[in-house]
Amino acid sequence: MKHSRLSTTLIGAAALLCAAVSTPSMAQTGKSYAFPGIPDSSVADFGGERGIHNWVESLFYYIMLDNRINWIFTEFGNVERQIALNTQLEQMVLGGNVEYQGASMAAAHADLGITMEQFNAVVEAAYMACERTVTPYHLCNQLIAGLAPFTFDIVTK
Repeated sequence: MKHSRLSTTLIGAAALLCAAVSTPSMAQTGKSYAFPGIPDSSVADFGGERGIHNWVESLFYYIMLDNRINWIFTEFGNVERQIALNTQLEQMVLGGNVEYQGASMAAAHADLGITMEQFNAVVEAAYMACERTVTPYHLCNQLIAGLAPFTFDIVTK
């Protein structure tokens, strides 16, 4: 996949995947519905909960290889917990019936001082995870677009 195809909005959106670096003090509960513009079939298209979990594991594989961002995840949170919470978050965004137990995006990122460069590094990792899991480009775009509304809650510096 060519990164030149990414719009600024989509690039910013995937850093939301950093969301699980905090505690579940502000959990969101209840039935989830796909975000506007995301088809109801997206969870199934990703391979269900297992497929989404595999994608999130691949995401963290690339995050942990990237010295621009890996320290944020190791310094401020438990990586295994972050994988679990990000799996919930992605399922929620795609319309899965899941209880997201993580903190709000604003609370999770408030003290981290995330820059747009770091945010975009997570987006790069997200697209590499799509390639690694052989997830079609349009599905990756749907997920990242669904996460886009959280951009300004994450980038605080």
